[in-house]
Amino acid sequence: MNDSNFGTWIFAFLIVAVIFGWGGIGGGNNAAVAGYATTQDITSALNAQTSAFNQQSLLLSSANNNYETARLIDNQSMAMMNQNNTNLLTAVNGFNAVTQNIANGFNSVNQNIANLGYKMDECCCSIKTLMLENRLQDTQIALANAQNVAVNAEQSQYLLSQLGSFVPKTAAAALASAK
Repeated sequence: MNDSNFGTWIFAFLIVAVIFGWGGIGGGNNAAVAGYATTQDITSALNAQTSAFNQQSLLLSSANNNYETARLIDNQSMAMMNQNNTNLLTAVNGFNAVTQNIANGFNSVNQNIANLGYKMDECCCSIKTLMLENRLQDTQIALANAQNVAVNAEQSQYLLSQLGSFVPKTAAAALASAK
């Protein structure tokens, strides 16, 4: 029992003691006290007080149960909100990781595309340079051949001009003159 219940019972005990004169406190069987409270009145008062005390205890117990239920609901709601927040953070972190992976993947693809473009440009420049070098070499060979032909023709003309109108003898004429 708690202290308030104990005090209520002591108060009820003192009322009974005063009314019935226990221990010489009250008038005992005094004629002046005889008409004031009967045993039935005291029993009714004690029953009423006990009933009120029981009702008060029930109300207090009900209030405590309501409070405890509200606290349990509060705690459960808080736990659910914390779990929900944890789940949301996990989902957001997961989406951020996926987004980061996608961005890194696209960065890699972009770098590879840029590198491919550079290599293609370098390849094209190399091919153009090689083609120009081959064309220059062919042109230089053609020029050297043309110069050789021109030099040979010029030398032939010079030699012919130096010989004059030389007409070689035929082999038969050469034999006849030798005889």
